[in-house]
Amino acid sequence: MLNLFKTESRFSGKNYFLKVLKLTALYTVLGFLLQGLFVNLLLASSPTEAQNLKDIRVTLNVVNVSLEQALQIIEQKTDFKFNYIKEEIPLNERATVIVEDESLYNILEVFAKDYGLTFNRINNQIVIKKAENGETEKITVVEIGSVKGTVIDSNTKQPLIGATVILKPFSIGGMTDENGAYSITVPSNLIGKKATLETSYVGYIKVTIDLILSGDITQDIALKEDILQMQTVVVTGMGVEIEKQKLGVTIGNVSSEAVVNSKALDVISAIQGKVANVEITTSSGEPGASSYIRIRGSHSITGGTQPLIVVDGSPINNSEIGSSTGGYTQMNRAMDINPKDIESIDVLKGPAAAALYGARAQNGVILIKTKSGKPGKAKVTYDVSYTFDEITKVQPLQQIYGQGDKGITSKTAIGAWGPLLPEGTPTYNHEREMFQPGHTLDNNLSISGGNEWTTYYLSLGRTDSKSTLIGNSSYLRNSVNLKASQRINEDIKVTGSIHYVDTDAGKLRKGSSVSGLLTGSWRTPPDFDNSVYLDPVTGLHRSYRYQNPTALKVTRGYDNPYFIAYKQIFDSKVSRTFGNIRIDYDPLDWLNLSYTLGNDYSSDERKNVIPPSSSYRPNGQIITERLINRETDGNLLITAKRSFDFADTKATLMLGQNMNESKYNYFGTTGEDMAVYDFHQLDNASSNLADEYQSIVRRESYFGQLTFDMFNQLYLTAGLRNDGSSTFGKSKKRHWYPKFSAAWEFSKQDIFANYSDWFNFGKLHFAYGEAGQEPEVYSTITAFTSSSTAYSDGWAATLTSNAYGYVGFYTSPTKGQTNILPQRSKEFEMGINLAFLNERVGLDFTYYNSKTTDVIYSLPIAPSTGSTSQVQNAGTIQNKGIEVGLNLQPINIPDFKWDINLLYASNTNKVLELPGAQYISLAGSAIGSSVVMEGQPFGIFYGSDYLRFGRNVVYNGVDIDKKYSGWQSGDLYLDATGYPVKDPQLRIIGDPNPDWTGSIRTSFTLFDNLQISALFDFFKGGDVSNGTVGALMYFGTAKETENRGQKTVFAGYGPGAGKEVVLDQSYYQGIGSSFNGPASLAIEDGSYVKLREIAIAYTLHSELIKSWTSINTIDIRLSARNLYTWTKYKGIDPETNLAGTANGRGFDYFNNPQTRSIILSLRFNY
Repeated sequence: MLNLFKTESRFSGKNYFLKVLKLTALYTVLGFLLQGLFVNLLLASSPTEAQNLKDIRVTLNVVNVSLEQALQIIEQKTDFKFNYIKEEIPLNERATVIVEDESLYNILEVFAKDYGLTFNRINNQIVIKKAENGETEKITVVEIGSVKGTVIDSNTKQPLIGATVILKPFSIGGMTDENGAYSITVPSNLIGKKATLETSYVGYIKVTIDLILSGDITQDIALKEDILQMQTVVVTGMGVEIEKQKLGVTIGNVSSEAVVNSKALDVISAIQGKVANVEITTSSGEPGASSYIRIRGSHSITGGTQPLIVVDGSPINNSEIGSSTGGYTQMNRAMDINPKDIESIDVLKGPAAAALYGARAQNGVILIKTKSGKPGKAKVTYDVSYTFDEITKVQPLQQIYGQGDKGITSKTAIGAWGPLLPEGTPTYNHEREMFQPGHTLDNNLSISGGNEWTTYYLSLGRTDSKSTLIGNSSYLRNSVNLKASQRINEDIKVTGSIHYVDTDAGKLRKGSSVSGLLTGSWRTPPDFDNSVYLDPVTGLHRSYRYQNPTALKVTRGYDNPYFIAYKQIFDSKVSRTFGNIRIDYDPLDWLNLSYTLGNDYSSDERKNVIPPSSSYRPNGQIITERLINRETDGNLLITAKRSFDFADTKATLMLGQNMNESKYNYFGTTGEDMAVYDFHQLDNASSNLADEYQSIVRRESYFGQLTFDMFNQLYLTAGLRNDGSSTFGKSKKRHWYPKFSAAWEFSKQDIFANYSDWFNFGKLHFAYGEAGQEPEVYSTITAFTSSSTAYSDGWAATLTSNAYGYVGFYTSPTKGQTNILPQRSKEFEMGINLAFLNERVGLDFTYYNSKTTDVIYSLPIAPSTGSTSQVQNAGTIQNKGIEVGLNLQPINIPDFKWDINLLYASNTNKVLELPGAQYISLAGSAIGSSVVMEGQPFGIFYGSDYLRFGRNVVYNGVDIDKKYSGWQSGDLYLDATGYPVKDPQLRIIGDPNPDWTGSIRTSFTLFDNLQISALFDFFKGGDVSNGTVGALMYFGTAKETENRGQKTVFAGYGPGAGKEVVLDQSYYQGIGSSFNGPASLAIEDGSYVKLREIAIAYTLHSELIKSWTSINTIDIRLSARNLYTWTKYKGIDPETNLAGTANGRGFDYFNNPQTRSIILSLRFNY
């Protein structure tokens, strides 16, 4: 009497498995995941999903209709759809159904018995099949059950919105709604089985409840706040997750909320101040500027300090290519990750934690987990924010002396050493002329959800930023992120993600360059108007040193900054795709096999135009470049888990194999001497020089890890990795990296039970591990190269390899080192974690000691070998320090909560051995260098200083320490003129490494919907080389030079002691500034306290708004970043570095300045 059209369910067994395999092969991973997304949107969000068939009432009055018609009428009256194969179901048989307010269950049960059918409900789909022979009497409707309830805060009794509720081990569940309610549909095949209901919420202690699934279950849950975050799940490497309280190492964790609320444009800057001993410096305030990262000090001379970054289990590229002290602020590729897509960030600080990543983990590992969909109804979030940016500070300039030399006006003079400007003379504010208010509009839309079979997360993002610098400086990022999972059957699950990012950035030249933006602006005398940068008569580029130009292709001395801003071009367009696909197979309850295949591809197309008349290239220059990075990573994991009665032991064994390939391709063409002005194509250059480069690194690794959880208080972990790499020398192609850690939760001993009212948690932990850093690619070979100047005397004489009009090649001056080894860092750490007063006071302490051996650097060799240098494993560097964290919750009462988090860290660095070299330069200029020197901290400043007593100096044949008396060590020596004297010997003049770093985070929560928070970032010690002020003194534009002509007496000893001298042009262009005098004059204390973040946020929940718009909540947030800096540093900002992410730190030389940001954001949660 009833006929369903019976197609075999798209969700059942063999056919669906084959379909998935075909889709995977034919339509790629993206197509497969999209299918899962749209099927889930169709099925998972039905309003009947959680309803029992017995609760659905139907009224029917059909007489003698076909079974097919009867089913269609039921579909019209309910939200269900019937699936069947027509040939298997008696659709034409007649049916009469006259019922009023009858349950759908009873109707289908009658159909089942009358027509020999089975009914199987999956969400809002009902699959109909013909019953097998002999089983008609057993036919019943297969029904589903549910688990539902509410989740509240145990203290405030307020509902927790967005809590995750999962039935394990079946991985089905959902999230609580705006009322804290949840509802989980239980499939029929799980009825009667045992399950564990696990409820978790960020910042709360997880609760598990054992259930037997039967019919409809109501289970309300109250969660207690996890003040110390001890139950936070962190990733320890290779996808292994563990609760923080069981860790034997120190791992820094940053939550999704902390990342998003930071309102940083990039994920690295969002970490600032949140993890102890992780130093992050943004190279400038330009949008898209690179971020330098250093974890527990510097370990490498040639390889940098940047950690390995792993996203969802696959490593990604974070390189910064092309940065220089006189070029453009580049982006490191972590900028491509949309912070709104981040679920959590875990920082493996050293080898003890990161050994499973072997020869790539010496500098630590940052593990980024992106957001995933959760079972439950679809969740839609739209986030929009507007940011107002302004520079934090400008360099004070003098406004009273005009252009000239030795007090005489000159329109071609290099500086402002002219006469005092007459009253009424127009002057121009060069301090701020290059700056404007910056603006950023950030839009993000995400859709997520799922059911027990499929989960999905889809996001779209657009960040459009206009710089605080005028002219061609901007940043635009568009991103798409799709992450989804599909359970094929009970044992097989496929998870995949794909991120596509498109960025377009415009940059302005900075730093040590005659075409640098601030170099031209701040050196300009106050009586010259830079804004008229094109001559009104000739239309040519004019500057203060060439005010009435008559020729195009001649230098301007220093470029007009407006010409730099509007006419010079550096544009970078990046297209990037990265992601992975993972297959999990559970053949047994205790065994999991998984394989993850990841890929990261980026193409950076750059164009740099230096127009004719630019002082850097007077004839004009065009450079086009394409930089392509590819990384493919395959990771096989076998994980076995077993429990044993002995010591209540739970053991986990993980074995794995990794294959990785990294490729880099560079294609560049440089065109010189532009024929037509303002025509920016290579065809317009009279000569073009092409350049091409490729590198490939291949890696193969095997690893294993064994963990024991014993007595529910002792946690042991041992691991081992074996790495092979194409960068290793042939003498030893494979290297081992071991690790071991132990954690003992001693507070679970019976002796502490009597103190539980004030002592709640205690854990001791210990760890040892080894990790490495690969040699640079092709260090093992002696290559060939080509150049227009193969050999040079350093001045004018050159010898080229070209011959007869053809490009020639010559042997590289760097000889290959066939025995090169990776650097190796061995780290020991130990610590203690304590909690008191109902976990409202928590203390974490860690001590670590790391020694890096086989440090790689280049040493000179005899030219008779045909080369001049060769890399060696020779140095030893030590880093040791402490990390302290203090968590407090002074107040936690209904409607008010106050949280405080304090971090303190110190790192002592020392270069223990540097055989073969007095020092090695990392970065620098004529005013000093950052160097590595044996017995000293890494990267100290090395340069000239004044001649001082106490150094056993013999000056002009005189031992000044013996000849003069009354001095103290460090006092100045004054010659007969009364001025100090420059010491002819270079010396250590400063140390950019901080004495300690720290932060204070505090937040106040009122009425559960209003929060006020702030983050203060501390940086104590650490010198900065302020070369900017020294240069401006030389050019006479610095505010300090307003005292010219003033007489003074220097404190010191010598033949000129007590003699009065004049602070004039000769003084400032000689011994009185770091530009031409001692480099030590530029060294300043870079200590600061920065108000990194401050915010006030309110969550609006209105039933009226919800009824009109379906918006559950609106989050309104007003925040600020880098709002204020307390410092004695005289430059713009001590948090700066001209060298970008290079090892040389602390250089400030006409850097583009940092900014403060005010952000208004709205987040709509549907």
